[in-house]
Amino acid sequence: MKFHRRPVRGFTLVELLVVIAIIGVLVGLLLPAVQAAREAARRMSCSSNIRQIAIGVTNFETARKQLPGNYGDFSSAGDILDEPTVVGITQMSWMTNILPYVEQEPLYRTIALGADVSNNATNAAVAQTRIPLYRCPSDTTPSPLGSRGDRAASPLGFATTSYKGVSGSNWVFSTSTYPPPTVGTPDAVFLSDPFLINNGNNFGNGNGIFYAGYTGVNPMRRSTPPSTAFAAPGRPCNTLVAAIKDGLSNTMMVGESVGLYNRDNWWFYFKGSVATTWIPLNDSARCAAGTGQAPRKALELCFEDWQNNFGFTSDHATGGNFAFADGSVRFIANVIDLRTYRAMGAIQDAQVITIPD
Repeated sequence: MKFHRRPVRGFTLVELLVVIAIIGVLVGLLLPAVQAAREAARRMSCSSNIRQIAIGVTNFETARKQLPGNYGDFSSAGDILDEPTVVGITQMSWMTNILPYVEQEPLYRTIALGADVSNNATNAAVAQTRIPLYRCPSDTTPSPLGSRGDRAASPLGFATTSYKGVSGSNWVFSTSTYPPPTVGTPDAVFLSDPFLINNGNNFGNGNGIFYAGYTGVNPMRRSTPPSTAFAAPGRPCNTLVAAIKDGLSNTMMVGESVGLYNRDNWWFYFKGSVATTWIPLNDSARCAAGTGQAPRKALELCFEDWQNNFGFTSDHATGGNFAFADGSVRFIANVIDLRTYRAMGAIQDAQVITIPD
């Protein structure tokens, strides 16, 4: 019995192109789903990081009976315009203070406590140390990163952070887009601070948990003409839990911040580890250099615009993660009501708010 093999017919060029086109369509449909899944995983990891930071803060408070301090000392003479060039400056960030409580005690033990990078070589090396817990996987900022933390003239790059302490909502430095609160308006409540200085400074007298506290005469006050925003004396930031009168579950403590978007961003520096809620979450760039650019690129180009970039930002599409003073973590949407957002940043403004789900 004879068997005849049928000839195998090959693909024509047209059929091959059709198959390739179908595969391309399927890949195009699948890729967004894969990217969304990866971002969901990064966002979950980011949320886990900020939760661990919040636990470190609460463990510090349990051991020390106060929340981690954050301050700089400007008692020494020096440059009248830029505080980091002051010779012999002493400073400490709240993120440095919690290192032993986030499994970084060996690094903490190498630090000359209180000293700055400008007067201590060991601290300069420590400040370049990238701490994975302080970085959100969605944040693509290089670390270390130069030209940040008021050290633009320094050849050193310092390790950035994706998280900052909430310094409150009393901010007087924004441009006309978000004019400072004034007496006699509904927003006047955001002028207040726990020390009843009410200068809207936020540096030295913030109404949040982790403001950039300072002692001595701020160099901006020694400028010519002197800055009126620094007329009142500053105070070191040493917040007590009892001072959070708005409720621990209503008060934001730590939020996300993209390093590329802000000049003041590195975990070792007391002013580079805090941000304000006066500026809306993930706000657009406001400087001329960002005009006509894509949103992310515009923020990168406007990193020196600290008056308008000193808020919270993230590389998540719709909002950012925040840890509250009770240790809980919530994802806050960009579209949150601005007054609610500002009220959640202050510790005792007595505003009645509804925390978004």
